[in-house]
Amino acid sequence: MTLDIFGDATFAVLGKALDAYSLRHRVSANNLANAATPGFKRSYVSFERELGEVVRKSGGDRKKLVTGLRDMELTASLDELTESREDGNNVDMEQEVAEMSKNNIRYAGASSIVKKKLEMYRYVISEGRR
Repeated sequence: MTLDIFGDATFAVLGKALDAYSLRHRVSANNLANAATPGFKRSYVSFERELGEVVRKSGGDRKKLVTGLRDMELTASLDELTESREDGNNVDMEQEVAEMSKNNIRYAGASSIVKKKLEMYRYVISEGRR
């Protein structure tokens, strides 16, 4: 989802965040669906660290930031570090549900900000009339 409307860096960041949170939800759902599958390794989506790197590399230049966000690929990574159970599965259902809940809050917050920002544009375009 590219939301860099009018080259607006805020929309670009929010669009990429919504994409990341959506992918995280799908990955967590897959982890939960396979919680009882022997040998299954959970996956995770790292976003915040990569976002920080793009912001750092942009050096405050909005165009570089937007371009960096467009080029940023969101992928799921296999969690090889978490200790596995006897059956080789490393999904902790409680932790996964907690992460899903945090992710849902993040998604709701980002989408709320997008909505408010679009309402501001609508207000300006209509010259303050409803």
